[in-house]
Amino acid sequence: MVELTGRVIYAGESGYEDARLNFNTRYTASPFAIVFCQSVKDVINAVNWAQTSGIPVRVRSGRHHYEAFSVANDALIIDLNEMEQIQVGQGQTTIQAGAELVPVYETLSAQGVTIPGGSCATVGITGLTLGGGYGLLARWKGLTCDSLRSIEMVTAAGKVIVANSTQNTDLFWALRGGGGGNFGIVTSLTYQTYSIDKVTVYQLSWNWTEIERIIQFWQTWAAETDDRHTSILKLVPESVGSVFVVGQFVGTEAELRQVLAPLLELAPKAISIETLPYIEAVYAFAGLKPGYPKRLAHWHGSQTKFKNASDYVATPLNAAGIATVINFLKQAPSKNIVLQFDSYGGAIAKISSDATAFTHRQVKFNIQYQTYWIKPQDQTVHVNWVRNFRAAMQPHVTGGCYLNYCDRDLTNWQTAYYGNNWQKLKQVKQRFDPGNFFSFEQSVTSQT
Repeated sequence: MVELTGRVIYAGESGYEDARLNFNTRYTASPFAIVFCQSVKDVINAVNWAQTSGIPVRVRSGRHHYEAFSVANDALIIDLNEMEQIQVGQGQTTIQAGAELVPVYETLSAQGVTIPGGSCATVGITGLTLGGGYGLLARWKGLTCDSLRSIEMVTAAGKVIVANSTQNTDLFWALRGGGGGNFGIVTSLTYQTYSIDKVTVYQLSWNWTEIERIIQFWQTWAAETDDRHTSILKLVPESVGSVFVVGQFVGTEAELRQVLAPLLELAPKAISIETLPYIEAVYAFAGLKPGYPKRLAHWHGSQTKFKNASDYVATPLNAAGIATVINFLKQAPSKNIVLQFDSYGGAIAKISSDATAFTHRQVKFNIQYQTYWIKPQDQTVHVNWVRNFRAAMQPHVTGGCYLNYCDRDLTNWQTAYYGNNWQKLKQVKQRFDPGNFFSFEQSVTSQT
């Protein structure tokens, strides 16, 4: 029988307690073992060992799965985080599946290039990409998956295959938005890169009393602006006292001020605009830039337990929709809550909804409901706030949800995440994993 190779930690051994942790500490699991793969051969051995032993597997790289589907009791966790090499070539980069975002950006920045990706520093590149990949360059160069050119993957049969525009094209389609852990274990990804130098970032704020006016304006403006501009509206509880709009522009301050001119007419109480090297903007939005406003960063605070969910908006919220937003923010159970509107349009919308597995192309923005807490006794009120808020918003949204902001409460997750692409994803699953070896709570299932 094949043996597990790599750095293997079994239940009860030194390092196990840390190895089983997930970013969202609301969830805990006690897996059989965690194998930290150092090579593709380690991944193959783990798959073959699990197939022979009958022990279920989960696949993990950055540990950021919102609902912790990448870990499970009595399972073998195949962790790729220690496979993190990054090779930069002419016009492209090949990245091993365990690399985290900031090291990726740093390595690429040294060569004057980047790829569009997310803003949270420790998110893994693979999970981000396979679920779509929204970030502050999305309206300029699309989602992370839109720059994907080729992948290497270990199948359920322990075979290494390649998928791109000429080989295994159906799998290549599925891996651009179809999610991680469904079809096999991706071990490396090749992306097109883009030259980048300086960008201009901004943060505007208004008194909370202006919230209705700011929502009304932002929701019709943000998705129609210059494609080089990506904007985020951050709404917080009334007790926090402000409304924020933050964003990034690939260009000069003078050009950005022209883009922002209609928004600036709404007389923000505070304006911060700064042109800086792209990598410095990465640090700023990731919360790694000393002294930078935390509202500009990917906000998480000290809270380690959270419930997040999402919705998509294709037509601007009407008066009733905006009133629902305002009422729920007034009823927020704590200050540790953010309602975030991420602008779409631009390059995202220039790809058809069936060209990749990521279907949510023709929308104005995504809503992310974020609530955080520390004490166990605070969980119920925070989780119920998100559930009730989402339920109240359903008349005003598309019914779609962003896979990377997954939600175990969804009963119709197949169509919420994938829309009309669900049936084709099942066909791809049938071809590459007919026995459903790769399986979790919301995994794509084969036709049988």
